[in-house]
Amino acid sequence: MILLAIETATSVESLALVTEGKLLAELDLDNGLSHSPRLLKDIDFLFKALGLSISGISAVAVSSGPGSFTGLRVGFSLAKGLAYAAKKPFIAIPTLDAFAFSVCSLSGGVAGKEPKSRPEKVYCPILDARKNEFYFSAYAEEGNTLLKLLAENALSIKDLLKELKQIKADKYYFFGDGISKCRAEIKNTIKDPVFLEAAPRAASVGALALLKLGRGEKQDFNKALPFYVRRPDAVINKELKDSGEKKCQK
Repeated sequence: MILLAIETATSVESLALVTEGKLLAELDLDNGLSHSPRLLKDIDFLFKALGLSISGISAVAVSSGPGSFTGLRVGFSLAKGLAYAAKKPFIAIPTLDAFAFSVCSLSGGVAGKEPKSRPEKVYCPILDARKNEFYFSAYAEEGNTLLKLLAENALSIKDLLKELKQIKADKYYFFGDGISKCRAEIKNTIKDPVFLEAAPRAASVGALALLKLGRGEKQDFNKALPFYVRRPDAVINKELKDSGEKKCQK
């Protein structure tokens, strides 16, 4: 089984072709959130590098968010289009799950349940959500599984750290493009934090998707949507505009 994975939630465009337990090829480019112009060409390049075509893969997976609204729409739309045209299964993987998994790479994947004991290590991916907020979640290792301790959210760094401190872990690991804006606050609040250099990778999106397929999990193609956490500005602005127009008409 060969799977195409697409990651466009941040400025890094990441594409990968993966199979069970093996990365066949991966392409990572920092496009500064401008993924649309070259995404399809890069996928074609990856296929040609391995002598494959869309008909030769088994499924398409995509990072579903949270992250850049534009990046998520571009990646999600293309992934669904490819899966639909090729009649392949489509799987959406939460961005922060895949990001944390890329740092730990545990064979059991990600599960959402309470840890059996106090976490020794907590992994916290942090993405810049703009407007002085950050997308984040928190994870801990238990055996070969990564446990999701906090659901995805968008908060100020002060509120984010307040949530994390309630976990009472021995060690905290931080990574993601939001770190550059909040490193000082983290150091002032968390004792001896560890900062890791990492970016979301399509290889991890693909690995988690393969685990889901192996367990027989299916996704409703028509109901699959990007996970923004908060509503896009375009939607909010339209609602405000429509509301203003209605008031003027009264």
